[in-house]
Order: sequence, then structure tokens, then C-alpha cells
Amino acid sequence: MSTRGISNRDGEVFGYLEGNRIYDLQGQQTGVVQGQVVYDLDGGRQWLLDGDALLDLKGNVVGYIGAPVSDGEGEEPL
Repeated sequence: MSTRGISNRDGEVFGYLEGNRIYDLQGQQTGVVQGQVVYDLDGGRQWLLDGDALLDLKGNVVGYIGAPVSDGEGEEPL
């Protein structure tokens, strides 16, 4: 499964996306993606997604989701 880093507008990574789950850098799940919306674990809307842009609920860009990084499963050894 691939992982995608989540960074703020300054490029500082503060979490990651794995499948449809959002985690902080300590590996604790903080949310889930359903369609174009990120929900917190209580079911509240946390962010919106527009392509790779992460938006607050008013539509302001607050960060970005990076390119997928493979976990190496299924890859040929060098």
C-alpha cells in the first residue's frame, strides 16, 4: 500500500495518508477520507480535498498531499 505525506503550506510534513486513513507523525489515526472530505474520528468534517490541495472548511488552502510513496511490497529487489 502506498503512503502520501501531508504537509502545510510551508512544506512541513505533519501527517500522512495511507489508503483512506489519516495519521499524525506518531502513527495515531486522526481521520478518514470519504470522497472529497476528511472527517475526524468523531465524524466531524475536518478538511476538504481539491485534487492534492487540502482546504479548510471555508475553502482556503492549508496544505497539500504529496505523491504516493510505495512501501516496497511487491517490488523487485535491486
